[in-house]
Amino acid sequence: MKLAIVTGASRGLGAALTAQLLADGYRVAAIARDCSPLAEHPQLITLDADLADSQLLPLLLERALAALGSGDSVTLINNAGTVQPIASADALPDEATLQAVALNLSAPMLLCSHFLALTAADSPRRIINISSGAAANPYPGWAVYCATKAGLDHFTRTLAAEQAQRAVPALAVSLYPGVIDTGMQAEIRAADPAAFPNRPRFEALKADGGLTTPAAAAARIICYLDSPAFGRQPVLDIRQL
Repeated sequence: MKLAIVTGASRGLGAALTAQLLADGYRVAAIARDCSPLAEHPQLITLDADLADSQLLPLLLERALAALGSGDSVTLINNAGTVQPIASADALPDEATLQAVALNLSAPMLLCSHFLALTAADSPRRIINISSGAAANPYPGWAVYCATKAGLDHFTRTLAAEQAQRAVPALAVSLYPGVIDTGMQAEIRAADPAAFPNRPRFEALKADGGLTTPAAAAARIICYLDSPAFGRQPVLDIRQL
């Protein structure tokens, strides 16, 4: 039995990843603020939690791992994230900015740390941090999103470099999943054009059928997760495979 923890699991890519893992025989602990949209499954454990509340994270990981029980391998997928606030760097709202940093960067960093501390160092462990091409490309209006994803990429590089020195290294990848037809894309298309001048590009992607479905993206990601190539590159665009 392979085990997995997925954050942001109630909708979009997270829900599709959860469904794909279950279909592939994984036992899954799904974490989201509200897991009620997920269909019941005998191998699914759901945990409702606000990942922006950093104080909850150690206990949350303990609960998830205890509920999963023992298995042949364990994977952590940090998928939860937000594109908000969409605003220029000279007009960032304080509370929304701190919330985004907590959800996009602090939560995956701390979850990775607790995951590594609470799982056996001699067992197969894998981590996927869902990132974005925005980590490498500045988009006006996305100062917070770009910065947090860039931070997540470099955290993953450092984690991978540390683990490479271990007898049985945990494998970690910061993964760009492509542009997926999710609620986040709807938020982007609804953004104020004055705050996000690249909005027409994303409107065109939707109109021209250029968005990947969550199910197709999830299938490709889990296929890569289970492949011998996983972990060879700490930062990877799934579309390059």
